[in-house]
Amino acid sequence: MTASSRRARSTSAAVRVPSTLWALGPAPLDPDDRWPDRALVHTITEFSEPGSRVMLLGWPAPVARGALRIIEPDTVGALSTIGDLGRHGLDAPTDRNRPAEPVDLVIATLLAEHLDPVAAAEHVTSLATEVLTMGGLLIVLSRCRHSDSGVLHDPAGSVVAAAQAADLLYLQHIIAAPVSGTTITAAPADPAVSGTARHRVAHTDVFVFLQPAHG
Repeated sequence: MTASSRRARSTSAAVRVPSTLWALGPAPLDPDDRWPDRALVHTITEFSEPGSRVMLLGWPAPVARGALRIIEPDTVGALSTIGDLGRHGLDAPTDRNRPAEPVDLVIATLLAEHLDPVAAAEHVTSLATEVLTMGGLLIVLSRCRHSDSGVLHDPAGSVVAAAQAADLLYLQHIIAAPVSGTTITAAPADPAVSGTARHRVAHTDVFVFLQPAHG
């Protein structure tokens, strides 16, 4: 076999995508989307079965006025996606409205702008441990991004620390990214004040935690 034939064969071989990378199609991610549909669908189908109870936890925390619960429009759309996939969707509980049955899967999003990583991580992990069934999973969607003042927000360390402090087992870190061929497609860079750092959003971090059985 000649060197040229070896090169031709190697370049035509299929590219293997590792299990820790979810390829979400070629279109770049929307940095302002708290519930990216492609990542949400992949999470639900990968980590739950039809008929499962799936709860969404958003950040900042949802607004409640007395017994009235205000659901954000993007969360309504995400709950509809859960239903379309044959699962029972639940929104974040309030103090007066806790689920009557334990939840199989909790999906939390920390993709909002200008979040406090520590407060956000503690909020979603404390709620998840209250509602999850034994053997249930908490999935946290997060990403690195710069604030308008140039401060880098990376919730990863806070999420892992808060989950482990709540006795959740850290199972996996997955990269969910738009892929075209062998290239990850980054979102266009946001305009920034001269000299201010800005992070180009290329992927979403997916953290997987288990609520272990006790006793």
